[in-house]
Parts: sequence; structure tokens; C-alpha cells
Amino acid sequence: MTVNHLRSLLALYSRGTIAAAALDMHLSPAAVSVQLRLLEDELGVALFVRTGRSIRLTAAAYQLLPKAEKLVRAYDELKRTPLAQPVRGVISLGVLNSALLGTFPSVIQRVMAEHEHLQIKVHAGPSPDLVAKVLAGVLDGAIVTCPPTALDEEFIVHPLYTEPFTLVLHARTPFTHLADVLTRQPYIALDRSTWTGRQIEHFLVHRGIHVEPVMELNSQEAILAAVKHGLGVSLLPLIQSWVSDARLGFKQFPEVTRTIGLVERRTHVLSHLTAQILGAYAAVLQDTDPGHPLETAAAAPPATAPLVPGSG
Repeated sequence: MTVNHLRSLLALYSRGTIAAAALDMHLSPAAVSVQLRLLEDELGVALFVRTGRSIRLTAAAYQLLPKAEKLVRAYDELKRTPLAQPVRGVISLGVLNSALLGTFPSVIQRVMAEHEHLQIKVHAGPSPDLVAKVLAGVLDGAIVTCPPTALDEEFIVHPLYTEPFTLVLHARTPFTHLADVLTRQPYIALDRSTWTGRQIEHFLVHRGIHVEPVMELNSQEAILAAVKHGLGVSLLPLIQSWVSDARLGFKQFPEVTRTIGLVERRTHVLSHLTAQILGAYAAVLQDTDPGHPLETAAAAPPATAPLVPGSG
């Protein structure tokens, strides 16, 4: 039995279906099904009733849930427990370009303060490239947009935080509703070959909005610069540090978010070092004040009202 067998049980209980549990664990449904069967075989008791395409927990499974939750929590705590001896070594960590503008600097500052003998080599880049380097063993881990499809069982994704998507406008651009703004204003798209770019494209398709970009850039920072100069509007995941810029306005769409996570091989010789990154993220995110939430698109201002950064 492994801790991931218990994670599969807890995910199935919380989400209700194997498919939904697989999404939570960033595994394929088949992989989750195998883990559940192995758990039953190990314990020698029927934990599930399978009828056609549905599955439900037995009374024995419900009795197991509290213990499984305690074991998983204890395992996660153990991974984050500071070692008695100083943490030493060199870790190669990939970081999504936009993540460098968020909590990552505070995380690295915390790690360096706690572990002066730990050296971190940071490699910036787009998520697909960084994940490919983790899979190839070039990187020990990577902070990326969580992959849209499940990775091989050899790898694990630790979700860290989510970012809402937002319409980014020049501060003087009025907002009516999304389709109207995208029709009237030049649209600057995030590269649609990236995971986040494809997610934005799917969001627009789901809303029945078709728009041809005037520009398509692979850098969120470059898009922001263009918006600040009044060259158009864009849809991007929101980085909180942007909100204080008086030249920008925002309109959130809370129904769509992206998840940022740490991808690593399930077992590797530097897992004790990636555990320090995970622990620092948990501490920083717990201490971070998210500030005042932006107004969401469900409550759009009148067409004549300018969008004020930090309030819209």
C-alpha cells in the first residue's frame, strides 16, 4: 500500500466519480482505478461496489476514511518536517515566467533564509518546455501551469494555488460586457499554443465569442506593456502585483481559473529538496494577504463608467 492509494480513496469520496478524482490527482482514470483495486487487495476487504460505469463506497470504506485522511496528512507533514541536519545540495528548478512575478520570490527568500547551504538554480520558461525537462531528468522539479492531461504515473503534480482569469484593459477603457469589449477593442491574445493560451481560447468558445487577435504574444509581460500603451485588451490569469498599476483596469471571470503546481518525478534523489520548496510555498501562501478582491464580470459597471484598477 502507498500513500497514493489512500489519496485515490479520499479523492473518490470527495469528488464522487473516478473521472473527477483522476482530474484532482492529475492521473488517468485507469491509473486511479488500479490504485483503488490495489488498496482493496492489500486490505483484503471490499471497499467499493461497482455497477456498470458507477462506483460507490462500502461501509468498510467509510470506516477507513478518517484513518486514511490522518495517514495522508501525517505523511505530508513528515515530508515538510525540517531535518535535524542542515539541508544541503543543489536543486534545478524550472519556473513558469509569470510565476516569477507572483509569490515565487517570497518563497525563495524563505528557503534561503532557512537553508543557507541549499543552492537553487532557476530556469524560466513556458510550462510545456519545463515539464518536458522534468520528464527528461534535466530539471528536478518545475513550477508550472498544471498540465491539461494526466502525466504518466511516474510523475506527480502538487497543486499550489489558483489564479482567476481577468480581462485586462487600459484604465480609461469602459467595460460593458466581455463580448462587446472584445468586438470594439483590438484583442491581444496569449500564444494559443501554450496551455494557458488554449484554456483562454476554450473559455471564449464556450461563451460563443469569436474574435481575431491583432497580436498573439507568448509573454504576459509583453501583453501588459501593449495594453498600457492602449494597443488593445487581453484575457490573462491575474497576477496580484498588477493590480496596483494605475494604467490598467481589470474585470475578473471567477468561473475560469488556472492552477499552478509543482511537477516532479514521483521518486527521485532530490525529493527532500523539492519538499523544502513545497513547504515554503505552503507557509508563504498561508501568510499572504490576498488584498481586496476585484469586481467580477457578474456585476459589470455601466457602459460609461471607466474601469478603476483594483476595484473593477
